[in-house]
Amino acid sequence: MAGNAAVLKHASNVPGCALAIESVFREAGFPEHLFRTLLIPSQDVHAIIEAPAIAAVTLTGSVAAEQQVASAASAVLSKSVLELGGSDAYLVLDDADIAKAARACAAARMVNGGQSCIAGKRFIVYKCVRKAFERTVVEAMASYAIGDPRDEATKLGPLQSVKARDEIHDQVRKSIDSQGGAAERPLRMIAIDLD
Repeated sequence: MAGNAAVLKHASNVPGCALAIESVFREAGFPEHLFRTLLIPSQDVHAIIEAPAIAAVTLTGSVAAEQQVASAASAVLSKSVLELGGSDAYLVLDDADIAKAARACAAARMVNGGQSCIAGKRFIVYKCVRKAFERTVVEAMASYAIGDPRDEATKLGPLQSVKARDEIHDQVRKSIDSQGGAAERPLRMIAIDLD
């Protein structure tokens, strides 16, 4: 860490993850106070950002959260890196190994049970391999066994909250409704032909 101390204010719904990250630093032999987790409510973050010892701030989160953090950091001229969630595209070319590409894309989409800001979200696929790719991705996604996250066979555990479950359910319902009730296109992808 090049001599820099760090504090982590993790998402409020996963304090165990924040404490686990801190324990990794301690187990690695870092000095006790070089990396610390702050179990504080979001409304207290502004005061932390304004503290003279804070030289830089980074956040991965919602637009609203990032606007607040950017505003607070800029007010005290602190450096900031803000990430609104990854949307890196996966480009599947016409000579791709479709089975391998589909497995990689499904795995990328399902990082942390699909609840990751950096999970793969966009697939740009050559038209000539689109149907085969889509079919294979659907098969790969179907292999994600839903169940108890403590069971080794489970690939997809519960959502992080009832609110998240309800939001996802609403998104799926709206997607199906927008297709006239038929789930003909289970994936959102762009099919290209660069010939």
